[in-house]
Amino acid sequence: MTIEHISAAILVLAVLLAAVRLILWHRASPQPHRPRLIALLVLQPVCAALLFLTLYPPPVPVGGDAIRVATAGAPQLAEPAGAPTLALPEAGDMQGAEHVPDLATALRRHPQVRRITVLGSGFTPRDMDAASGLDVDFNPRPPPAGIVSVTPPPVAAPGESFGVGGMVTPSSNMVVELLDPAGRVTDVTSPDRQGHVRLTGTARAAGNSLFTLRVRTNGRTLAQALVPLTVRDPKPLRLLLLAAAPGPEIKYLRRWATDAGFEVTSQINAGGGISLGDAPISLNPATLARFDLVVIDDRSWIALGGRRAALMTAVRNGLGMILRPTGPLDATTRSQWRNLGFALTGTNSISPLVLPKPAPASIARTRLGIATETAPEDMSLPADFIPDVSRLALSPLGMTSAALLQDGGDAPIAAWRAQGLGRVALFTGLDSYALVLTGRATLYDDWWRALARAVIRPAPSPASPPAISWAGERLSLCGTGPRASVQQPDGSAVALQPVGACAAFWPVKAGWHRLITKDGNAPFYVQPADALPAMRSARDRDATLLLPNAPAIASEATRNAPGTAWPFGIAWLLVSALLWWLERSRVGRPQPARSSM
Repeated sequence: MTIEHISAAILVLAVLLAAVRLILWHRASPQPHRPRLIALLVLQPVCAALLFLTLYPPPVPVGGDAIRVATAGAPQLAEPAGAPTLALPEAGDMQGAEHVPDLATALRRHPQVRRITVLGSGFTPRDMDAASGLDVDFNPRPPPAGIVSVTPPPVAAPGESFGVGGMVTPSSNMVVELLDPAGRVTDVTSPDRQGHVRLTGTARAAGNSLFTLRVRTNGRTLAQALVPLTVRDPKPLRLLLLAAAPGPEIKYLRRWATDAGFEVTSQINAGGGISLGDAPISLNPATLARFDLVVIDDRSWIALGGRRAALMTAVRNGLGMILRPTGPLDATTRSQWRNLGFALTGTNSISPLVLPKPAPASIARTRLGIATETAPEDMSLPADFIPDVSRLALSPLGMTSAALLQDGGDAPIAAWRAQGLGRVALFTGLDSYALVLTGRATLYDDWWRALARAVIRPAPSPASPPAISWAGERLSLCGTGPRASVQQPDGSAVALQPVGACAAFWPVKAGWHRLITKDGNAPFYVQPADALPAMRSARDRDATLLLPNAPAIASEATRNAPGTAWPFGIAWLLVSALLWWLERSRVGRPQPARSSM
């Protein structure tokens, strides 16, 4: 017999004794009042029943293996439901919920849990591992408006142009600007229908700097984000130029490569057995292994003959190669380049190349490093002139090659594809040197840097931290090796905590950090904890949606939990007060006679 049964038996006995007393009292009364007796007899068991329900409230069915977990953006008041509600730190001070520091702690406190209903914007990376083995029911709300995604540029060289990608919540009259560390606008654009944007800036001196991505509408700033950029003096790379004849194209290409920091070796055939440029070299695998990139035109490709096998062997071992036609291709070269993975569809003729629209004068000044307020008002930029640049009308883009460059008319002018450990690119632009002569040197530099960066021999580099991270949020760093550490903004070093094949680091403050490994070091910027709220919300939302979806909870997977007692307690107090009043009231009793004077 349980304590509930003993309590119920005592209350039943008390009700019976009270009923007997009331009946005897009624019979002994000189003027019995039947309605009063009936009310007292009915209220006695009601009072006893309410007291029992107050002590032992009726159980309610709850999911035996289910809980609700509140995350950022969840309502501040827990709604009544069968499953218990647990609040993570991002949910704030949520009333009616059990607060836990993380999901792993919640699962340790509730080991039977197999199903989770997520409230709010979703799990942060801290809780994704703990949630990976569970069934998750998640119906997210749309993320807040703002900057949904930012893709910072990779490490750049001084003077190099770089791109910043992003995604914003699009609206009418919206413009997105990229500001340099001095607060000058380097580029401005409008988002497309999906909210995607891409802006361009120019790297200056070596070091770490912060650009700003700003979203404005009708002259009002809606959101902004810090974009970290690391500028590093490049390690000298070796470039081999192979040309069948001298000309302005090879002259300006060699000049560009030298200015870009390449160690250039050129082999130019002047005809009649005369070779210009540097001392002749033997094109064999051992010699080619010393180079990082080779640029070869179509006529030099034909002249290689049997040496093409050595060149392709070097490419498959990691050498980068850029193919450039000097005019319409013959059938043999066209077939061989198709075998490398380039479609070369279209007309084998020369066509005009549509140049991208030049940047506004103020932005062009900024990219050239000229302060807008100090530049003369009548400054006329050479970019206003349209150069006479042509292209081969054959499209290099195919099923096995990836697009690399497009002209102003969206025609593909460069594509690349992998060849073993190396990469090969095909650039169909002709007479690109005219860009330099007519003031589009920046575009010329952008195109050739993009070509070189896409295919150049990869160099070993230290582990790369995540592009965007926040203070107070764990980072997972992979490929760091043993004894890796992170130098914090104040100069102190923190050892990384091994987690499986990777390592974990918890940044405390925002600012520039440095990952130090045996292979070198890599700077990275940690955003403030309250930065980019829309991006964090969208990230958590998308990651939580990838978790296994919870099926419907079966009825046999439920259990009973004690219900709420306070409603029954209040009802018991009210009925007890009514009994007390009826017991002591004059209702049904004879009134004393009043004496008359």
